[in-house]
Amino acid sequence: MDGPAAPAQAADRSAAAAGVHGWPFRTKLGPLPLPPKRVRLWAVAVAIIGLVPIDTAIINGGADWPAFWSAGATAGTPNLMDPAKHAAWQASHGMANAYFFWLYPPPDAYLWWPFAQIPIAIAFVANLVLMLGLVAVAAWFLTRIFELSPDVALLAAFAWTPATGPAIMGQNAPLALVLALWAIDAMRRDRHLEAGLACGLMMYKPTLALPLLGLLVLRIRWRELTVVAAVLVAAYFVGVAAAAGDWQWPSSWWNGSQPLLALDLAHNADKAISIPGVIGRIPGISGWIPNLIAAAIVLLSLRGLRRAPIAEAGAAACLLALAVGPRVWGYEAGLMLPILAWAIAGGLSEPWRTRLVLLAIPMSLLWLVSYYTVVSGIALLVAAATAMWLWRWRPLGPEPRPVAEGGRAAAAGAGAGAAAGAA
Repeated sequence: MDGPAAPAQAADRSAAAAGVHGWPFRTKLGPLPLPPKRVRLWAVAVAIIGLVPIDTAIINGGADWPAFWSAGATAGTPNLMDPAKHAAWQASHGMANAYFFWLYPPPDAYLWWPFAQIPIAIAFVANLVLMLGLVAVAAWFLTRIFELSPDVALLAAFAWTPATGPAIMGQNAPLALVLALWAIDAMRRDRHLEAGLACGLMMYKPTLALPLLGLLVLRIRWRELTVVAAVLVAAYFVGVAAAAGDWQWPSSWWNGSQPLLALDLAHNADKAISIPGVIGRIPGISGWIPNLIAAAIVLLSLRGLRRAPIAEAGAAACLLALAVGPRVWGYEAGLMLPILAWAIAGGLSEPWRTRLVLLAIPMSLLWLVSYYTVVSGIALLVAAATAMWLWRWRPLGPEPRPVAEGGRAAAAGAGAGAAAGAA
């Protein structure tokens, strides 16, 4: 029987079918039909577009890859830590981009030692495959932590292009993403050794790891912090070997990297996505203002980090690493994937979940064109997500509503919302 109720009944059937497969979004927004098949195709298209710039990396000699390959090759020698010797070594080995310097802590160089045993071009491809594989591992963690269906997790991970972007430019941020998700999953399961090990290893990128360490302190998780301390002690001794026997390498590395970091910040200003990083670019602004804003964001986040369910708090800590970090680039915004998955799994109510997630994912492509937009589009997403989460846990505000666990639970809400929207 046809009639006014027919569209609503059709939407009910469509939503129910989607819910069976764990589909967390509405199948219709107003007059816009959003069948799962169409949304999946859009997500695949976004993922493919995000990988297209690999041709530029190949033409440019592997983009950032020579820096990491060179670090692996010079680990344990004086050529690693001294910028002049490092550049000279690269020049002597035929690298046109001999200005690349090593900004990571010395122990990290050994991560790339295996790659340095093979030709640099082959090593670039090996790193590409490994990093994309780690994005798939990240999707698997999303299914465990947030109970997203495997297809939704894979689509979200690969369509969120800052997660795959590092692979095509010789970078390694997917490793930090997997370590962060491992830490969140271990905390959720009360696996103290795993959580401490994951957080400790994540210190290979210190600025990205610090918010998760802060979360451990706020939650008074001393067993995990003890494991982190053990990892850092071990890393110190590995660093002595990497720095050719320099027992003072932490101070040598810190003092030597500061002028290079300033140069890096000036050269890559358009890639900055943290709130202090963007505000600090305003001409004539005092240097203390970005620091004050970062401190205010951290203070406003304490209530949520302390009281939210651990999966949500861990995802928020990853978001804060992007929001307040002193040096965070667009290709490191893969760390926004946990908060995105939390939103998909029910952190956002319908219809806003469908509206905002399906807007944010294609907008993630904007990190590729930050040179032309001057301000990275990812910076806007980071600022908006941070503001929304801080408002959720605002001081003196009401206790936030419980979040439905898992994408399958969220799918029920999406189905109901789709029927309501069609009615």
